[in-house]
Amino acid sequence: MFTSPPVTASPTDLAEEARIFGRYLVGVTPPPELIDRYRDASTVLFTAPPPPADAALLAFVRRRPWSVGLLDGACALLRPGGLLRSKLLVMSAILETSPAFADEFLPRSLPFLGLATRLAVSGTAAVLRATLGAVVYAVAVRSRA
Repeated sequence: MFTSPPVTASPTDLAEEARIFGRYLVGVTPPPELIDRYRDASTVLFTAPPPPADAALLAFVRRRPWSVGLLDGACALLRPGGLLRSKLLVMSAILETSPAFADEFLPRSLPFLGLATRLAVSGTAAVLRATLGAVVYAVAVRSRA
């Protein structure tokens, strides 16, 4: 079976990734200058064509933005060094170093009971996200890039 070689993402695809990843990480679409920064960083950091599975995952996320959280959870277990996680890390670093979003990444002081509750809820959510994400992951990597 012949498959076409994976291609690097277009500037439009990179801008869409930045918007999707920003909404996932901080709940809002990043401003244009941060989208441009993500696009520039991606063209410098991710120069090689992605493996077919990574290309399929990113194309799936661009077509179905709701899937990014589930696929992030699944990739944390199945492909921790994969392209999706790497690109999320780049967007996270861009947002974290931006004055507009830096507070989103700073620790918050909570009383012990609040901390324990948040830890339990976050842990449960992470397990559910990874479990459901594994199903979405199986579909995504088999989809067309």
